Amino acid sequence: MNRFLPVIASALLLFSCAPEGMRTWSSSQDYDRKFEKVLIMGLVNDVTLRSDIESDVVLAAGKSNLKAANGMSMFPPELGKPFEDIERVKARLREKGFDGIITVSLIDIRAERYREAQVSYEPLVYYDRFRNYYYRTYDLVYRPGYYSAYSKYFIETNFYELKGGTLVWSGRSEIFDYGELESFAPQFAKRLFKELVKEQVIAQD
Repeated sequence: MNRFLPVIASALLLFSCAPEGMRTWSSSQDYDRKFEKVLIMGLVNDVTLRSDIESDVVLAAGKSNLKAANGMSMFPPELGKPFEDIERVKARLREKGFDGIITVSLIDIRAERYREAQVSYEPLVYYDRFRNYYYRTYDLVYRPGYYSAYSKYFIETNFYELKGGTLVWSGRSEIFDYGELESFAPQFAKRLFKELVKEQVIAQD
């Protein structure tokens, strides 16, 4: 028996179990893919970190010819949960030309919603409506002591069309250490819009 076979087999097993790149899900329902302007909402319990992540995604959206605005400019942290009257908020956003909302959440892999990589990625049932997702995620990430420099995270991104508030796309990044976020987030933002264009979630002229 070749003495290198056990080593090769171990290596293959290691790589097969390693975290993969972005895993995505797209809605099978019809919707207008010609988004004009989207709001980027960071669900991160750290003002500086939230601002940085939202800015990275806004920048990447612009490079994909999609207008985007930083959520903190409209819903600063001092407002707390800004979506008590979701219909009023949606009307306000539509008045300002928004037709989509992208949520970007930093999720600890110890959270109950984390599931090991499977053949396909599919968001949990309650993701379907923006309000349901927002409140559940807000309650998760804004708990005292949620973030730790000694834990591992993934970025969870959902794309909702504003008219109905329904989910049209969801993605999950590979796993990374908290300390890597500063360099990881801009790369993730760039890849996010490459995926959205490739999967035809947003139409390109």
